[in-house]
Amino acid sequence: MNGLEMGTAKTLSRPLQLTITDWSELQDCLQEHFNQDSRVIVYLHYKVLIGKLTKDGLKFYRDETFEPKYLVKMRAFNEHQELMLWRESEGKFSARLRIDGKGDEEKHYIEAQQLLWGKAKVVDDGWILLTEARGTEIYLPYRFKDQSNNVIKLKTRNYIDYNELGQAGYVDCRFVCFCEGGY
Repeated sequence: MNGLEMGTAKTLSRPLQLTITDWSELQDCLQEHFNQDSRVIVYLHYKVLIGKLTKDGLKFYRDETFEPKYLVKMRAFNEHQELMLWRESEGKFSARLRIDGKGDEEKHYIEAQQLLWGKAKVVDDGWILLTEARGTEIYLPYRFKDQSNNVIKLKTRNYIDYNELGQAGYVDCRFVCFCEGGY
């Protein structure tokens, strides 16, 4: 097949306004919305970080941290939900929380697997490094199921709705998980 899967799910989406000025406020915000292990992609002014969120808090490779004043956008996600936030002004963020399996609204969706650039190699227990010839590299928390594989993908769920003319289109996209597989 073409790698796309269609499905239907009850889903709840709600906008949020957040104030985040320091590391502890960021941790508290994430812990408030997530009660299970999740992944996090952070877009900073100067780099992109991929990490994990556990009951112990937010963790990046080699315990790297950052000042929230450099945060442009962030997506925290797992199989059931995603919190996406983006900067509006200093310390002020708009956000969207989407939770599948809750709410009364039922939406069709398309799941796709987006190939991440680079070959993956295990660097520490539970962490891999994606590198490629152009010099980019990024660490992410992942354990291979198939050690012979070195291709990582990001599964996305793209929600479908209809406009006033009955035309279908994507109205939202959330990150679901990292996965592996061939090209």
